[in-house]
Amino acid sequence: MSKVYCEKIDLKNLDLKKVYTFEEFEYINDQLKTRTIQLNGKPVNLFEYENGKLIPMPQTPYAREKVVAEIVRQLANWNIETHQNGGVTSSQGGFDFNVGGQRTIRAPDVSFTPKQTDRGLNALQNWTFQGQPFTPIFVVEVDFIESEAQFQVFDDRFRNEIFAQGTSVELGFLVSIGQDNNGQLVGTIHSWRWYENSNAVRHYEHGWRNMDTRVSGQQILPGFILDVEMIEKAISKQYSGSSSSDDDTRSACPKCAETFTDNHIFMKHFRKEHALKRRT
Repeated sequence: MSKVYCEKIDLKNLDLKKVYTFEEFEYINDQLKTRTIQLNGKPVNLFEYENGKLIPMPQTPYAREKVVAEIVRQLANWNIETHQNGGVTSSQGGFDFNVGGQRTIRAPDVSFTPKQTDRGLNALQNWTFQGQPFTPIFVVEVDFIESEAQFQVFDDRFRNEIFAQGTSVELGFLVSIGQDNNGQLVGTIHSWRWYENSNAVRHYEHGWRNMDTRVSGQQILPGFILDVEMIEKAISKQYSGSSSSDDDTRSACPKCAETFTDNHIFMKHFRKEHALKRRT
């Protein structure tokens, strides 16, 4: 099958106006795992899929991807610390949102799928897009919104695709972060939430507030708070502080006889050997 597609699909001259089959979409994305193409002067190695059309996903600037990584870290830590045992994915984790009966593959920058869904997936759902469609309950997009028109694109996407009837999404964040003309960091967080009792999606805006913004996951992600200060630190060029590895003082683990001079090594030990260790 791949040989047939290889003969008729020219990756260097993709026609974005053409309608592609789902198998062709999968083949193209599979090929782009090991190569990059240029579209309108931007490097692309991933497409989303909507009504037979390829939607290019340009590569993300370094600093913005560090923001994505920090949000993934916070969400993954919450997933572990609160024993949610769900699935956390980042930018290339695709989902079939199946909007209006049409197969629509989207890859949110960050997502969370609860344990009940995650553990019920079969091999086709886990490893291909051929199984029964499923979606996460929480998604995050990271971009830099500089105009009302740009925001409207995301507002429409959240309301009409991500929260479309039949999806499982209940909460979505848009983290807008970038630099102004003076090189100063500019940030805003938008959130959308679906309310079951009124069958409505509502939008909220959260200011950056000098690193004090903490956007709650509310009842959907109990105990999860998006910590903006940690996002700031992730993209800051300032020194993050000592790990205490240059200090000869040894601290004892409160759960066992191990001792440590490095705080981060202690944290890794405690998480692996005590916090996450399966109870017998």
